[in-house]
Amino acid sequence: MSGTMASHSIVSLAASTFGGGDPKQDAAIAQRRALEAERLKRIKDPKLRTMGVDLDALNAQIAEKEEQKAAERALEQAYDEQRLLQDQRLAYLEQERLRAERANHAALLEFHKNMQGKEKSREFDLNDPKANLKSGYPEDNSQVSVSAMQKFEGEDGNHALKMRLQNEELQAWCAEAIRLKAEAKAKEAEAEAAHMARAMEMDALKANLEAAARHARKEAQASLAEYNLAMVAAKQERERARQAADMQDNISEMQANLANAAMADDPAFGRSFLNPNRLRRDHYKGMSAAEKEAIKQEQIAQRDLYLERKAREKAEEEAVNAQMDQYAKMQLYNDAQEAALRAEMRKKVMEENQSLAASQLAAKTYLNTKVFNNEIDDSFFEQFNTTSR
Repeated sequence: MSGTMASHSIVSLAASTFGGGDPKQDAAIAQRRALEAERLKRIKDPKLRTMGVDLDALNAQIAEKEEQKAAERALEQAYDEQRLLQDQRLAYLEQERLRAERANHAALLEFHKNMQGKEKSREFDLNDPKANLKSGYPEDNSQVSVSAMQKFEGEDGNHALKMRLQNEELQAWCAEAIRLKAEAKAKEAEAEAAHMARAMEMDALKANLEAAARHARKEAQASLAEYNLAMVAAKQERERARQAADMQDNISEMQANLANAAMADDPAFGRSFLNPNRLRRDHYKGMSAAEKEAIKQEQIAQRDLYLERKAREKAEEEAVNAQMDQYAKMQLYNDAQEAALRAEMRKKVMEENQSLAASQLAAKTYLNTKVFNNEIDDSFFEQFNTTSR
């Protein structure tokens, strides 16, 4: 009677779960039951069963993994292309920077060569090897005699001209230096402005590249998130269908078990009908309450024996530990006595060493003051090299 009520309750639960009052749901339930019956027939048939492996589900999983791997490869390829493009642009910018540095270095060398030569220096007129040719005053004029008093030793007849020319050259040099400095400053400012403009252009290009890379990463992440959401939804749908099928299978199995007398857990089912005292091995359903109680009492007795044995072992272990503690205390006492003896021996050795050092010091003092009292001092060496001989 209880089995029949449980069966009716399970059937009512299944009807309330899957909507038993709806004809469409009843038809769907009937179709699933028919499919389950065909599946059970196919499983029981040794010629048609596939060893419990769902090939369609495995193929679907393999296809899903292949699609996921293809999406990951496409995403990695897109990232690689972006990285290669960025590397190419950075290499181009680095080459442009090196070219600008080489051009600046070449212009600096050219300026040193053309504008900062030896002949452009301020003291060049003092070291000019052709100064006499440029001055116009002859060093040796055989037509002018000494009595003419037109040329004296050390006299420079073109001193005023030389000073004027030197002042003019100095003014021209200063003007040229000011002009070149202004031109160099203007070129430097122009080069600095061009460099700043180029740097700003490079920064803008780098910012654009980074923005493009971030945009590409966001798009790739968004597409990946959408793909993952779609995969999760599909997986949830498959899981829901599987759970519904499993629930239907469990309900069918429970109904079959309740209807089968061999699946009941009544111990009386394992007794022989001819001899109630004999157990049937093929129908055994467990022990009776009396047998379980006897086993429980035996376990209690065994547990008491075990606790008694553990208590005895613990007492023996405590006694052994106490004896070991006594041995350890004796060992510590012996170590302390040995340490004290060694300290006393070290003290005696130290006293002997101090006495020996005192005697050695006294002997050395006696030798230095009584025996070796004629040592050579500095006055002996100071008497040498005091005369011219």
